Amino acid sequence: MRYFILLVLALTFAGCQPASDAVAPEPLHPFVGCWENDNGLEREGWTIDPSGWLIGYAVSRDADGNVTFFEHMRVERGGDTEVLVVMGQDNSETRFTRRNSDNADEYRYENPTHDYPQVIVYQREGDALKAYIDLMAGGKRVSFDKAICG
Repeated sequence: MRYFILLVLALTFAGCQPASDAVAPEPLHPFVGCWENDNGLEREGWTIDPSGWLIGYAVSRDADGNVTFFEHMRVERGGDTEVLVVMGQDNSETRFTRRNSDNADEYRYENPTHDYPQVIVYQREGDALKAYIDLMAGGKRVSFDKAICG
């Protein structure tokens, strides 16, 4: 009987050990979360779908809480290509392709054929998600710096 109990205990503890070939889960994307500006009137939210795509939205409200701007966004990931798709209030869809940057933490998306913006850049810095839009040649930069929603 004593050997039986020792065998059961040994099997129980062996089952508690992690598998040697276990793969750690992929870390969340830096965009995932809820982000808002200082006054709370501009908000951006991102989640990751089981497909690997990121699904997002951006909304701006006036001081009375009325929505003044809204757009849907998604980041399609496939192979070596990553595309930011922005669907505006008028249901138009614009595609921006991710370009490599000197800064590995920067997510730079470009569409040189679009009127404006032609460049969308995101960068996570701690509890902040910093972004800007611009023309390819620069000169029309608008920044959108947000912190984790409170």
